[in-house]
Amino acid sequence: MIPIEFDPYSLTDPEKRQFWTAWLARAEKATTKAVGAFEEWLPVRAEPNFKFEFDNDVWKDLKNWLLKNVFSQKCAYCERKISGAHGDAEHYRPKGAVKTGSKRAMCQIPDPVSGGDLPLAHPGYFWLAYDWRNLLPACEFCNSGHGKNERFDNQKGYVALVRMSQAEFDALPDSAKPLPSKNWPGFYYPTPASLDATEHPLLLNPMNAPPERNPRKHLRFGVRGLVAAVDDSPLGQNSIDVFQLEDEDLRQERQEAQEDFWDDYSDAMRKFKPQDPASHAAVKQLLKEYRAGAHPFSAAALDYQQYVREAENAMLAEP
Repeated sequence: MIPIEFDPYSLTDPEKRQFWTAWLARAEKATTKAVGAFEEWLPVRAEPNFKFEFDNDVWKDLKNWLLKNVFSQKCAYCERKISGAHGDAEHYRPKGAVKTGSKRAMCQIPDPVSGGDLPLAHPGYFWLAYDWRNLLPACEFCNSGHGKNERFDNQKGYVALVRMSQAEFDALPDSAKPLPSKNWPGFYYPTPASLDATEHPLLLNPMNAPPERNPRKHLRFGVRGLVAAVDDSPLGQNSIDVFQLEDEDLRQERQEAQEDFWDDYSDAMRKFKPQDPASHAAVKQLLKEYRAGAHPFSAAALDYQQYVREAENAMLAEP
C-alpha cells in the first residue's frame, strides 16, 4: 500500500477541471437525496434499519477517473493492477450497513427530535457515499465478501451525527466544515478527517493520509513479497487481515514485482557515475515513479530496495 496525495482543487488541466466541476455537482445532488431520505426515516423508523437506493453511476464514474488519473490503474489497497473497466468503487467508510468483525456496528447519535441520545444500528456513512475523500478504486479481492465489504473496525466507537453551535461551525475552515442537516439546525454530518480523529479507524486509507496514519508507518514488505505490521501496529495488522494482504497468490505477485524492480534498478545503477549528473537521471526517474505509486506493488519494491541496501551496509561493516 503506497500513500497517494491528491487534491482535485489544484487541477490545472482544463479537461480534468471540467470533469470535476460536473462530477461534484452530481455528487452534491445525490448527497442531498441520501441525507433527505435519512432525515425522513429517523423520526419514524418504520423500518428497523435505514435503507436507501444509491445512484451507483456517480461513484463508478469517479472510480474510472481515479484509476486512470490518480492510482495508475491499481487497487488502492493491495496495489494489484486493475485492467479495463474491472474493479470496484470502494467506499472506505461503508455507505450502508457497517460491521465490526462479523457483527452489525452500533452507534449513539444525538436525537434531533427528543433532544436526548439515540442508540441505533449504524445507518452507514450515507452522507459520504458520494464524497471523493471517501472513494477509492479497489480490486474485487479487497472489496469482496472475503475482503473488506461492510467491515469497518474502529478503536473509539462510531459517529453518525453531531451537535455543533453556529459559532463552532463558523470557526472551522471551509475544508473542515461538516455537512449541515437539511431539517435540524445545529446538527451536522462529520467530515472524513473529523471522523478519523474521533473514531480512530483500524483500516489504512492510502489517499491523503495524515502522517500518523501513513501506510508506510504501519506496513512493511520484506523479501519474497512478505508483509508484516510495523512494531505490531494494530492498524497495520487489521489492514493485513481485512485486505488479505498475506494471500499466497498476492505474495507471489509482490515477489515478482520486487524482482522486476531490482532488475530495472540494477540496470540504471550500472550506468550511474557519481561525478556525472547526467548519469543520475535514470535512477532518479525510476525511484520517482515508484515513490509516486506508478507501478504495481510500489511499496513492496521500495522496501525491498531498502532491505538490500541495509544488508549490504551491514555486510560491509563486518570485520
